[in-house]
Amino acid sequence: MRQQLVAKQIQNLSLTPEIKQSLRFLGLNTVDLLEELKSIALENPLIDIEETSEPQAEQETAAETNESNRLSDLSLEILNHHDVHRMSPVGENSFTYDKAHADHIATHIDFRQHLREQLISNNTSSEDKILCTYLIDCVDEDGFLTEAFEDLKKNLPRGSDWLAKDFERARLILQNLEPMGIGSRHLLDYLHLQVANLPIAEKTKTIANEILTQHLTLLASFNFKKISTLLDCDIADVEDASKIISNLSPKPLSSEWEDHARYVKPDLLAEKFNNEWVIRLNNEHIPKIGINKDYARLIQREKNGDADILKEYLKQAKNIQRSVDQRHETLMRVATEILNVQLSFFEEGPRGLLPLNLQTISEVLGLHESTVSRATSGKYVSTPRGTFELKYFFSNAIGDKSEMSSTHVKDVIKKIILSENPECPLSDSAIQKFLSNKGIDIARRTVAKYRENQKILPSQMRKKVYIK
Repeated sequence: MRQQLVAKQIQNLSLTPEIKQSLRFLGLNTVDLLEELKSIALENPLIDIEETSEPQAEQETAAETNESNRLSDLSLEILNHHDVHRMSPVGENSFTYDKAHADHIATHIDFRQHLREQLISNNTSSEDKILCTYLIDCVDEDGFLTEAFEDLKKNLPRGSDWLAKDFERARLILQNLEPMGIGSRHLLDYLHLQVANLPIAEKTKTIANEILTQHLTLLASFNFKKISTLLDCDIADVEDASKIISNLSPKPLSSEWEDHARYVKPDLLAEKFNNEWVIRLNNEHIPKIGINKDYARLIQREKNGDADILKEYLKQAKNIQRSVDQRHETLMRVATEILNVQLSFFEEGPRGLLPLNLQTISEVLGLHESTVSRATSGKYVSTPRGTFELKYFFSNAIGDKSEMSSTHVKDVIKKIILSENPECPLSDSAIQKFLSNKGIDIARRTVAKYRENQKILPSQMRKKVYIK
C-alpha cells in the first residue's frame, strides 16, 4: 500500500485558555477562588486583590455534614449510632427558624489542647510528656492511633532513643486521659478498654470480652443461645453482656468532643425584605480584582519592547477580571432561578421543596447542564433556615407526575425515625405504611433506600437496650 500526504479540512471545537479559566473559576467556591487569585497575584504584579471594606465582622458559618462513617468492623453496626445531617442557621431576620433543620453555630473544641493541658497537670515524667505530646498529634479524627511504632519511629522527637515499650507506655497514658480511650489502636481495643472500666461483675466482663473477640457475628444476629453454648454459660449472662456491649461508644471522640464540623463561607445570601425574597452575593467574602495603576501608566508611557512583558501581564489581569465577573454573573443567574422555583421551600421549609433537576435550570437560562453543575457544586447559600449547598435544592420527583420531591420524603423519614421509641424502632414496612396514610405512596424498598442514603441503620440496629 502506497503512503502519501493528503491535505484535509476538518472542524473541531476546542476551548481557549480564557474559556478554560472561566470554567475553572466557576467551579471554585469563594474560599478556593480567593486562594487561587492570591496565587496568581504573586506571579502577576499588575493584579491587586482588593480587600473588602465592609464594616461588619467576619462570621464563618458551619454547615455540618455529619454523615456517619461507614465503618468496616461488624461491631460498629451493633453499637447504637445513627448521626443525621443538620443545618446551621445564619443571618438575622424576622423569619422564624425551622428548629428541625437548624442547629447552633458550630463551636470548635480543641481536644488536642485539652489533652496537652492534662499532661501538664499530672505526674507523667518529662520524657513521657514529650512522647505523649507527639502522639496526640498522630491520633486520627476519631481518637484512634492506628500507626504502629515502626511507622512513627523515624519521626519521633529527638533527644532520646525511643523503644517500642516507651511508645506503648505513652499510648496507655493517653488512653487514661479525658476523654478516655484516646490512642486506642482500633475499635476492639477501645471496646475492651471500656468494658474493663465499667463497674460490673467480673463474670459479665469476661463474657463481654469473649463475645467481642470471637462472636460478633452471632451477636449481630441476636443468637444468644448459640453464644451461651459456645461459652458454656447461661443465656441470661449472655443477654447481660450484650446489653453492656450495645451501650459502648464506637469511638473515643464522640458527642461534644467531635471535631468534624466543616467551616464554610456562604457564597450567597437569601433574605426576605418587604415580604419578598431576594438573593445576593455575599460581598463580605467575594474577592475583588484590581489592576495596579502604576504599572498600567508605565505601559502607556513606554514605547519600546521593555513593556512587552508588562503588556502580557495586563492582558492576563483583564482576562482574570472578566472570568471572575462572569463567574459571579452565572452564579447569580443560577441561584436566582433556583430561588424562583423553590420559593415555597423558603416559606414552608423542606415540605415545600419541589422536584428540580439541572436540565430544567439549563433550559430556562440557556446554559449547558455542566455549567449549571459547576455553578452549584460546593456553593453555599445562607438562609434563615440554615446554610445549604445549592445542590440541596435539586431532587427527583416521587412517581411520574408527583410534585413531591424525594428530598422532602427523606426529611419526613428522618423525622419519623428521630421521634420513634428507641426501645421499639420502626421497621421499613411500618414507615412505608405510615407514609401511605399521609398520602405519600412509595415502596418499602424506596424507604430502605432513602434511609440508607442518610446513613441511618435498619431497625434492628437502631434498637437501644437500657441497663436496669
